Amino acid sequence: MRLRPRTTKPQTRQPLQESTGNQGRQKRRLEKEDPQSENSRLRVKRRAMDHGERSSPKKRGRPPKNKTPEASTPFDVNENPRLQLRPASQVPSSASSPGRTSSPGRSKKGLPDPGYTKPEATFSMTDLKSCQPPIIQMDIVRARKSGPVPPAVEALYKQLTRVKYACIPPELKAAYHSDIDTPKKSRDAPADEGFLPPSAKQYPPGRSSRMKQSVDIVQQDAGWNHRTKAHERKWGKLVSTIVVDYQVFESGLLAVNVETCAITPAIIRPASATGEAITTEENSTTITMGSGQSVQIGRMVDWALTLRLGDDETELISGAFSTVEDCWRSMNQSLTDFIRECPIFADLELKKELSLRDPEVQLAVWACAGLLKKQQMRWSTELPMPGIVVDGHTWTCYLFFEQKGRLIMCGPIPIGSTATVEGTWKIYYQLMLLVEWGMTVYRKWFEKEVLGWARARIGKPAIETETIE
Repeated sequence: MRLRPRTTKPQTRQPLQESTGNQGRQKRRLEKEDPQSENSRLRVKRRAMDHGERSSPKKRGRPPKNKTPEASTPFDVNENPRLQLRPASQVPSSASSPGRTSSPGRSKKGLPDPGYTKPEATFSMTDLKSCQPPIIQMDIVRARKSGPVPPAVEALYKQLTRVKYACIPPELKAAYHSDIDTPKKSRDAPADEGFLPPSAKQYPPGRSSRMKQSVDIVQQDAGWNHRTKAHERKWGKLVSTIVVDYQVFESGLLAVNVETCAITPAIIRPASATGEAITTEENSTTITMGSGQSVQIGRMVDWALTLRLGDDETELISGAFSTVEDCWRSMNQSLTDFIRECPIFADLELKKELSLRDPEVQLAVWACAGLLKKQQMRWSTELPMPGIVVDGHTWTCYLFFEQKGRLIMCGPIPIGSTATVEGTWKIYYQLMLLVEWGMTVYRKWFEKEVLGWARARIGKPAIETETIE
């Protein structure tokens, strides 16, 4: 079968229609030729805004601190007032806005900024002069001129001030020289003048090597606390290291932490000039002066050196306390259970180097309460009441005693510093003298006054307490 060739009709070419893209380009070309058209005006405005006039959308949250506007712009800043730049000193900062006080500095995690100091109420020794009894601080020369000084005060003062030399045990000279050959070589050996002279009172035998280890630990801890501006509790750990060592060496000594003990009863608290008693709230004392101003004082004292009583003495005193009212059943100025049967002969108050509280005021208030307690119990007040202030590296001693109805705070008596090896050994030596005084002189006073009172109270009716509130 023969196929016929396919015939097609001749196609006539139609004119091409302009595509959508071409139409848009042609339309924009016409608009350029006609600058009065609406789209042309909008396009010019949009282009101008893209070069700096259009403002960025506002972001939520606080603006960045001290951020100045961009200085680079294609336009002349003098032609557009919206682009005028201000100096950096005139740019407002988010840290201080008008009509709003700045809040205290804060560090990360919500902790107070170390550079921010919270205001704290202060109370000076001058304010204590108006209390009843008045508390006056003076040196021994002024105290002798103002009235008679008890012989027991004179004796202890001379014993503490007689130490004007370094107090390193002479048997440790070889040990200190051998430390130079160690790999650390952290310090030089003390000079020969730093060792205790043979004519002075020596340490009890068998203590020097143990005390040297304690001195080395105290030196390291004190240096670290000073460099890091450590908290008060770090310095308290250092003090406990020293006092606990003496508790180990002396069987009749007891070192007690009394920072949570308040002065009780209320009648032995110091009073203002108007006769209003000082009130106590937990571990702090509010002193109300004649002007009606109340000032907060922190915890009274931190440590107390007391006698360790035997079972027979404790039983005797407990029997005597059963004959008096509850508010008098204590041998010191506090009714806290764990210290009410502790006869205190020395107090220690410590504060951090940068603390605003005055440790001398706290020590004076505590000693004044001890004097009033002895007077209420009709015990003799002839012995001094030693008190030690630990202010960072520095250790200072005061002797409190009664004179003409006043409480005299005699001192200061420097007893050493933990900043040097020689100063640390002097602290140990002075504490040794003070503990020895407590084990001998104060012990005799305790047996005469307190135990004698206890023997006299057995089988007698309760004492008159009409003065107790």
